[in-house]
Amino acid sequence: MKKQVVIAVTIAAAIVLGGLIGRLWAQKRATLGQSLQLFSRVVGLVVTSYVDNVDPEELIRSAIRGMLESLDSPTTYLEKEDLSELQVHLEGQFGGIGIHIGMVGGRLTVISPIEGTPAERAGMRGGDRIAEIEGESTEGYNTSDAVKLLRGKPGTKVNIGIDRPGVSELIPIEITRAVINIKAVPYAGMVTDRIGYVRLADFSKVASGELNRALDSLLGAGTDKLIFDLRSNGGGLLREGREVSDLFLPRGRVIVRTKGRIPQSHQEFIAETPVPRSDFPMVVLVDRGSASAAEIVAGALQDWERGLLLGDTTFGKGSVQTVHPLGPERAVKLTTAYWYTPSGRCINRPRDSNGEVVNDSIQGPGESFHTLGSLKRSVYGRGAITPDIYLPYEELSGLEKRVNRDAYFNFAVDYANAHSGLTMDFAAGRPVLEEFRDYLRDVKELEFTDAAFDSAHEWFASQIEREVAGKIMGMRGEYEMRLRRDPHVKRAIELLQAAKSNEEMLARLE
Repeated sequence: MKKQVVIAVTIAAAIVLGGLIGRLWAQKRATLGQSLQLFSRVVGLVVTSYVDNVDPEELIRSAIRGMLESLDSPTTYLEKEDLSELQVHLEGQFGGIGIHIGMVGGRLTVISPIEGTPAERAGMRGGDRIAEIEGESTEGYNTSDAVKLLRGKPGTKVNIGIDRPGVSELIPIEITRAVINIKAVPYAGMVTDRIGYVRLADFSKVASGELNRALDSLLGAGTDKLIFDLRSNGGGLLREGREVSDLFLPRGRVIVRTKGRIPQSHQEFIAETPVPRSDFPMVVLVDRGSASAAEIVAGALQDWERGLLLGDTTFGKGSVQTVHPLGPERAVKLTTAYWYTPSGRCINRPRDSNGEVVNDSIQGPGESFHTLGSLKRSVYGRGAITPDIYLPYEELSGLEKRVNRDAYFNFAVDYANAHSGLTMDFAAGRPVLEEFRDYLRDVKELEFTDAAFDSAHEWFASQIEREVAGKIMGMRGEYEMRLRRDPHVKRAIELLQAAKSNEEMLARLE
């Protein structure tokens, strides 16, 4: 009861301060000093006179969170664990064992080991259930709980108990932690004899370096046209966004501008690479998960007519955050500026406190933006990046929506275990689909008609093939299989095969 009261009080304090500070500048008669004095009095009353004892430090922390939540979602208060996760994301590495982990059927499950890591060398497989960590059951754990225990200082050991399908007893595995590098470029390869594909997953500090090496490899393999995949890339470092754009744009061209209230926030970033890769046709894939630095890259390439954007309208996170330390274990991540593409578009899309778009209109009254290349094409402003060719994801049918990812994953684990010697030539034909249909009915206990199943068989086949390929060749196998059926990749190939230059490809859209 006492704990509940404390939580209620801290939430109330957060609401009081959030509302107070949010109205501060609108109230002409109020001054900052008066408002802070009022807040101090409220805190004092709660600490000295509330019916139960409260923790003043937690009270203030909750008030700070409430104040920052009244601004925008990227602005936030960071404590020790938050700072640690932010550092992992930005640095692109951590101490651990090297697995992709998730919850499948309510259990901690290895989605896949990362190539070349201690987990892979120890023989861990996709589909393994992590039943114990250091002798303690993981029942009731979530992925965050497991990550805290599995990560650690490189060179230290961790003991894990694995529940593997088809094996009756737990498999004990002792793994020595190492430095695990998170790949910014998880996959690059050829999709035809002349068209290369490269996936950029995030903008950690290794992004531009990994992309540069991937491009060298593709060009060396005969690539003279490129599919550059920025879908579901949530962004990251502004510096890496600039350096990635720099790989494709001629020297001296503007990549992005930032503007805020303070003079230090006004910056202009210019391409500096002496010999950029600016002479081959390119299609850039984007979707509603492409955000932040991914949008800076997409916007710069679109404005300079360096590539054709294909997919869905991007997320619209066009703000710059600065981390201000408040000691060794605390900080505030504060929005300090907005980003603008070379043509002058602000890509920040207004959202309410729930993250919903306030105004879904991309173009404002009287606004007009044009690309900076020879075509002078119209482009849209006022938040987010609109692709040159709009191609959203296909809507799933009723039965497709009812089948969760873990059904494909578990079926693929069982199928791969029962069929040794599978290769990347695997195709989910009629016998496999019939087996999957029975699995959904008998194991997942789903009710559906044969007609409903048959109408969704292409989707089911694509998901089964993807998961089985992941069990054969890990992440690389999953990518190679998925790209074969990817509608965005297929459309990009069609565009590139008919194109001699970006200008020609874009001119066809007019």
